[in-house]
Amino acid sequence: MKDDEIQDTLSHSLPEKVVDRLLNATHLGEIPTPDGYAHVRGGCGDSMEVFLAIADRRIREALFDTLGCGYTIACGSTAMEMAEGKSLSEALRISAEEISQALGGLPASHFHCAELAAEAVRKAVQDYLHRGNEPWKKLYRK
Repeated sequence: MKDDEIQDTLSHSLPEKVVDRLLNATHLGEIPTPDGYAHVRGGCGDSMEVFLAIADRRIREALFDTLGCGYTIACGSTAMEMAEGKSLSEALRISAEEISQALGGLPASHFHCAELAAEAVRKAVQDYLHRGNEPWKKLYRK
């Protein structure tokens, strides 16, 4: 299949903003020694890892990796974009509803992908806060 055929097939089955995020995903990757880290598995079997670089209680860089469907990739990309530059308290308030809205709305059958992304961001921030008094421990993460 050619790129045009793939994009045409995707556009018939997925919302336009989800297709755009899937084909042009950003914030994919990992930070070798992140300040905040989370690995979350959703009920559907998809999983997402979030890596945060934090300075002055603001998220300077947010990257993710996932084993998931196109909706999960789109939600992860959107959630990382929303988190980057935010204070920790602002990042903790990123919701599945906001992620879904930024993507033009998700079908009910895939809303859990936005929930997975929001939860992964929250857990990565919580990891940072939990380890705040012991920053050396980030070097020993598995």
